[in-house]
Amino acid sequence: MHEVSLMKNLLSIVDRTAFGEGAGPVRVVHLKIGEMAGVNADALRFAFEVMAKDSVAADAVLEIERVPLSIRCTACGVEFRPGGFVFICTACGSSEIEILTGREMEVDYILVGDDAGGADGAARE
Repeated sequence: MHEVSLMKNLLSIVDRTAFGEGAGPVRVVHLKIGEMAGVNADALRFAFEVMAKDSVAADAVLEIERVPLSIRCTACGVEFRPGGFVFICTACGSSEIEILTGREMEVDYILVGDDAGGADGAARE
């Protein structure tokens, strides 16, 4: 389960960012994870619940935004979302493609703040 290792790295980023901003506790950690990133969202959520307890993100909510796979045919320029993982252009049948989205795994934003009613700001990593 590589999600535990990913979460360890993620919490390190969250700690550095929150302390670097001189902010209060982390309220929300928002991730973008592509369809082809090879990450199990449920396992990542579980790792967050267990590992965040002793961190600045102890009371934070982990939000995961799934990013669909999007491809451009380099032969004809058509952009499309493939059915499954068949990378053949739906317009011209070419296998000359470029993956536009769907491989990302990134921290989109971190909301921090002292009050329970909301966040005071967002830090981007």
